[in-house]
Amino acid sequence: MKIVGVVASYTLILLTMAFGGALLAYWNVERTTRLTERMNLAHRSYSTHLRLSAHSYQLFKQFGDAIVIGDQDGGVGEREMISRVFDDINEIRLIIAAEIRLAGEQEREELVVMDEIANKINVLIYEFEDLIRTGRSLDPVTRWLRFSDLLDEKIDQEFRSLMEDAIREESEEADAARRELEKGAQRIRLIAMVFALIASALTLAVTFYYRARVAAPLRRLMQGVEHMRAGEFNRPIVVTGRDEVGHISHLINQLAADVGKHRQALERQNAMLESAVAERTEELERLLEEAHRAEVNRRRLLAEVSHELKTPLTIIHGESDVALRGRRTSEAEYREALCRTREAAAHTSALIDDLLFIARQEGGELNIQHERVDLVAFLKDALSLSPRQVSLDTALSRAIIHGDRLRLRQSVLALLHNASMHGGVHVAVSLQVRQGGYRISVEDDGSGLADSDKELVFERFFRGANAAYQHTEGSGLGLPIVRAIARAHGGEAGLHDRHGGGLVVYIDLPWSVFDEASA
Repeated sequence: MKIVGVVASYTLILLTMAFGGALLAYWNVERTTRLTERMNLAHRSYSTHLRLSAHSYQLFKQFGDAIVIGDQDGGVGEREMISRVFDDINEIRLIIAAEIRLAGEQEREELVVMDEIANKINVLIYEFEDLIRTGRSLDPVTRWLRFSDLLDEKIDQEFRSLMEDAIREESEEADAARRELEKGAQRIRLIAMVFALIASALTLAVTFYYRARVAAPLRRLMQGVEHMRAGEFNRPIVVTGRDEVGHISHLINQLAADVGKHRQALERQNAMLESAVAERTEELERLLEEAHRAEVNRRRLLAEVSHELKTPLTIIHGESDVALRGRRTSEAEYREALCRTREAAAHTSALIDDLLFIARQEGGELNIQHERVDLVAFLKDALSLSPRQVSLDTALSRAIIHGDRLRLRQSVLALLHNASMHGGVHVAVSLQVRQGGYRISVEDDGSGLADSDKELVFERFFRGANAAYQHTEGSGLGLPIVRAIARAHGGEAGLHDRHGGGLVVYIDLPWSVFDEASA
């Protein structure tokens, strides 16, 4: 068992015992307080009953003195004693009411007994007063007989019996409350002893567990760590058990094994360092070769640009010389020379624009105009500008994107021009949904491209074998511009062989957030 689990269980048991002990203590305190209050009320009731008995007999004695020797104070003493008697009765009734609130309705019988005692006292007081009033007119023997009858029957038998029963019942009730209080005290002592025994047993159990499962394994663990600190990683720590100490010992043993493995790996790394240096040297040489090749490409680009610009500039220069050399050159000849010059200048300007467009796209500085474009309507409009009759193959009724309408038209017309110039008789355009966007495909049934040319056809000024040998027009910037436009829109351009012969060149354009919401 985990040490944390044992500690948590022990803590839970202690908390349960503490909570249970607190509840029992609270219950015992409340019960003891109630029993103590009940016992106090019983003692008060018992004392008040005794006082009522004493005051009653003192009252009867004063009445007897008044009957035997005459009323010496005009009834003042009797009235004062009557007031005390009824004060005692009222106090007993208040005590009984408090006992009813505390112990329940079973105490209500005492009120009945007290009512009987009060009624009996009232009857005796009335008879004493009547005997005092009528005693003067009676002869002494008759007065004494009535007085004796009152003392023997009414007081000694009836009233004494009522008072003794009431006093005895209150005395028994006080004794019962005292015994219940003593039982509660014994119960509290017993519960305290039980809790103390349980706590002692738990403490002994936890102490034994700590010494056997924590202290001894920790000592072995510390000894093993000291050995490893001295470099003795081949001496594993022997600690059994599935608790935290055993887990830590297992981890330290694994750590020691890993340190040994790392030492061997370090030696192997030192042995491999020379090989890594050699590989790094080879990598540097490769980078130098790539830098050299990039420099060669730069020079070739300059040479190709110079070559491409040389032809239109030569035409401009030659046409200017022809127009200026003749003295009798007609207006038509001047116009023809100027038209050829303008065409050459326009070709030069277009070539420079294409080069700047590709360079800006590669440098990440190209800005295109975004607008809502429906590719279905857009392609139909672009195909109407083609000199050849080309149909659109698509199952879509609309395909909305955000893009630069003019640049997209430029790329589609460039693909159509490529297919018309270098492909066969059949040229077809299709629009399909691709993952994350749309694909515009232009296919032809021409001779296609060699595999070596497919890797280079998107480079500037490259012209495939079929274009180089069959056609003289073209700058070799068409497909590079198509790819630059596609990438500027976040898409891509590529090509692959057509099934049955020919070539398929495609442009992938992605959806935008607007496109997905409107799709």
